[in-house]
Amino acid sequence: MEREQEFFIAIANCSGRSNIGQMSAEISKKLDNALSYARISCLPAIFPQLKPAGKFEEADAIVVIDGCTESCVLKTIEKGGFKAALRIAPDDDYGVEKTPGIEYDEDVMNRIAEEVIEKVKALAQQVREKKRQQISAETA
Repeated sequence: MEREQEFFIAIANCSGRSNIGQMSAEISKKLDNALSYARISCLPAIFPQLKPAGKFEEADAIVVIDGCTESCVLKTIEKGGFKAALRIAPDDDYGVEKTPGIEYDEDVMNRIAEEVIEKVKALAQQVREKKRQQISAETA
């Protein structure tokens, strides 16, 4: 697990009652466990403009892990006035077919989770560079 705390990436995820909704929730947990700077944040706290809005206001970037093409999580983030730096959905991005119920293929979920972790690491590099540039500009 990485131990860097110089920035914060908020994770917003689906947890709906479908295979990919549950898969999205589990991928988010794996991401939260793997990267110390990436934390699941409370999506419902955005409305009705609760403070601190699930920590989204403090985030340097927001990662959305939607459950399906309906994009409920992304739509909620945007309606709350936030912008996702990265959006992932098992059906859109990995071709997983949505089925009712909470059972999902764990091997598929683990493969997707590994890829998502790598994508968030790449996003973290962008966030680091942006913060370095801001610090340089402030000290110049």
